[in-house]
Amino acid sequence: MTTINSNEFHVAFALSKTKVFNVNYYTLGSNKSPYFSTSAEVFNRPKTDFSQCGQCQEEVLKGYRLAMNFYKKWDEMHLKELSEDQYQELIEDLKELFLKYPYLLEEKEGERLRDISFGRVKDFSMTVYR
Repeated sequence: MTTINSNEFHVAFALSKTKVFNVNYYTLGSNKSPYFSTSAEVFNRPKTDFSQCGQCQEEVLKGYRLAMNFYKKWDEMHLKELSEDQYQELIEDLKELFLKYPYLLEEKEGERLRDISFGRVKDFSMTVYR
């Protein structure tokens, strides 16, 4: 089973051929502490761009019960730093999503968290849903 071993991460869950749910906990720019966020994306049909992206989880996650429940539980923590107990609970909740949906995971190594690029998400979604 996948576990997160870093205090900063980004996970992109491929819900379908065109829908992606992102869960992030990382330090941005000059912030001193990491913060939590989620977002969603929907590819356009030729997969050259997104037709929807950002804070569209309510619409995109319809029909994906586990992802929607996760989003509804954690949305109140959007853009906030988590306590150690909250962080551990988040990691436990993510384990259920890891079992249900294909995903890309990046964890902070050293000073830097590698980004999950548009191209990587596109290629991944095309691979797992053939």
